[in-house]
Amino acid sequence: MNRKFYSRIHLSAALVFALGLAFTACKNNPKPEDTKSVAEAQNEAKFEDEKENEAEFLADVAEFNLQQAELGKLASIKSNNAAVKDFGKMMQDMHTAKMKELSRLAASKQVSVPTSLTDDNKEDYNALNKKDIEDFDKRYLDLVIDKHGSSIREYTDATDKTSDAALKKWLALETASLREHLDAAMMLQIKLKNNQ
Repeated sequence: MNRKFYSRIHLSAALVFALGLAFTACKNNPKPEDTKSVAEAQNEAKFEDEKENEAEFLADVAEFNLQQAELGKLASIKSNNAAVKDFGKMMQDMHTAKMKELSRLAASKQVSVPTSLTDDNKEDYNALNKKDIEDFDKRYLDLVIDKHGSSIREYTDATDKTSDAALKKWLALETASLREHLDAAMMLQIKLKNNQ
């Protein structure tokens, strides 16, 4: 009986030790670094002045495209409204294509850009995903309108500041495309309000 008692104590101690190691290992695992922070640090090491500002702007554009593609995908899955689903799918496809274009442009300029959602964008995504179906479409379109409006202002400002002719041309095309997205989102928002 003593032997069984001591075996159970040893087994219990081993189990407590193993659980302690598991908790410590989980606690000590560093959180993956935000890909935008990594890209910005790499760009700071490579560039100065105007080139660094352009690199920071391109990282912001990548962050925006990644977010819009993911939010569009979410809308195409979660919305109960066919028009919102179609709009979300279009946004996913368009911003995924824009991200590929941007990646090529950034690579040609040796600029690092994020490759996945940033922590802030994950928060927006998670908050939208938690919305009830009744609130989802409105909140999704509000986000699209807000983010596209902000991006149009940033693109216009960047166009005025850059001396890079190729970047100016690219920005003009992108700004026009963002205006189309903004107009479509606003029209869809009006349509949804009128159908309530």
